[in-house]
Amino acid sequence: MAVFEQYTPGLGSVGNYQVAGTPWVTGSVLPVSGNLDGLNTSTHRLRFPYVTKEITIANMGTGEIAVTFVNDAGSIGSATGGHGFTVPPSGTAPGSPLSRVTFDVKTKEIYISNKHSAVGAFQVYASLTRIDTKHMFELTGSGINNMPGDAGVRP
Repeated sequence: MAVFEQYTPGLGSVGNYQVAGTPWVTGSVLPVSGNLDGLNTSTHRLRFPYVTKEITIANMGTGEIAVTFVNDAGSIGSATGGHGFTVPPSGTAPGSPLSRVTFDVKTKEIYISNKHSAVGAFQVYASLTRIDTKHMFELTGSGINNMPGDAGVRP
């Protein structure tokens, strides 16, 4: 006798990336950064209920914020580069453009940090698939939390 199980989509389920995603929106205030060169106590970890299709992060504050895919103090790095992405502040004048960045990425979480010595703020819009986060692998490796040339890392 055949046994039937309910189908659940996985990471290779192309249809989940071809259709419009389910919207997920949040925002928060970021406390003053105590460390301008890496992740710190002002870091927010955002966990998504499903694997993302696309993420847009808007900087609503007056200083830079940093976005990383792992919670690693070395991820953001120094002003000369690192493994994080910096979102500059938005214009302060009425009608000024909003400073935002969009990632076409599948992930189950991101980290947002204040890189400024003033209170920051952000808003996040994510387009979600119907893929359960238990299917998502851990993001690590070259360009995520280490670089070619780091100890034990080859390109």
